[in-house]
Amino acid sequence: MRQPKNHGGWGIAFSIFFIFSIFFLLGTSPLNGFAEDDSKTDNKVSFDAQAVLPENQQSEASYYDLKVAPGSSQKLVLKLRNTSTKDIKVNVEANNGVTNQNGAIDYSKHGEKLLGGPSFEELISKSQKISLKPEEEKDVTFELKIPKAGFDGTVLGGFYCYEDTEGKEEQSKGFTLNNKFAYTIGAKLICSGKKVQPDFALTKVTPGLDNGYLTVFADLENSQPILMSKLDMHATVTKKGQKDVLKEMNKKVSFAPRTKFSLPISWNNDPLKKGTYELVIDLKNDEGKTWQLKKDFEIKGKDEELNTKAVEVNKEKDNTFIYVIAALFLVIILVLVGYIYNMKRKKQ
Repeated sequence: MRQPKNHGGWGIAFSIFFIFSIFFLLGTSPLNGFAEDDSKTDNKVSFDAQAVLPENQQSEASYYDLKVAPGSSQKLVLKLRNTSTKDIKVNVEANNGVTNQNGAIDYSKHGEKLLGGPSFEELISKSQKISLKPEEEKDVTFELKIPKAGFDGTVLGGFYCYEDTEGKEEQSKGFTLNNKFAYTIGAKLICSGKKVQPDFALTKVTPGLDNGYLTVFADLENSQPILMSKLDMHATVTKKGQKDVLKEMNKKVSFAPRTKFSLPISWNNDPLKKGTYELVIDLKNDEGKTWQLKKDFEIKGKDEELNTKAVEVNKEKDNTFIYVIAALFLVIILVLVGYIYNMKRKKQ
């Protein structure tokens, strides 16, 4: 009696081959990468600058750490020395101490407004431009005047010294290189012994671009005349009403007296999506004292336009291909099971 041909082996082999082919396709999806290019330039500093510390210096610091009296006046002297073999001009700016977007104290911004006064720029004489011959040394004198009413807390400022290179910018490959090397000499003034406590505030959170990268900016304030240095900061962003942390940042920040600044929090190249979010910032000093700041913010539909302007945006995963393959995989298994089941019934 002629036996019917058994196609089960061929059918099973073909199905297994097809399944392994699918796994091979899934395992060979293309990856996108990018490389970062770092460039460096060599520059020489053409002068030295240092503070001539007065008798009311409170510490052994190299900057001005002064206890001043109400209604008093005194001279603050800086010593400049030309270390080059050419004539140079040095700008010496008297500036307020502020906090920059990196969370560091910055003395390089002239005319920066504070949250109240008096400020260092209000107490000190005007900025100066000093000419120096090769290897020449000069004393630069500023007049410091304290109001009769004095002040509580700390007044923070500094002298920002840099070479005047106007008209001397280096040309390279069609671009102008205007690198500014500077000396900064701080000035911390104390008048009364009254204790002052910080008053931190998170006033606003807005999406934007930081050097072309997607960011949210947290506007922070310390409205009181007290310097708070190197606080531990932990910031988290969540969707409003949810616990899952979307973005997180840890860093050291310093708050200058009466300062306000915008702290950028990276969105990690993820696209901005409209919705309501919550930013929580925890601060802690060396003594373990803590402060917590919270603010709800909204990413609107128009803010999503920043995704098209950003330097880099992560593409959202399109899982359509995976879903199709999974469906085919399930169909093949069902067909295979049905085929084996029918073959067994025929044998019976």
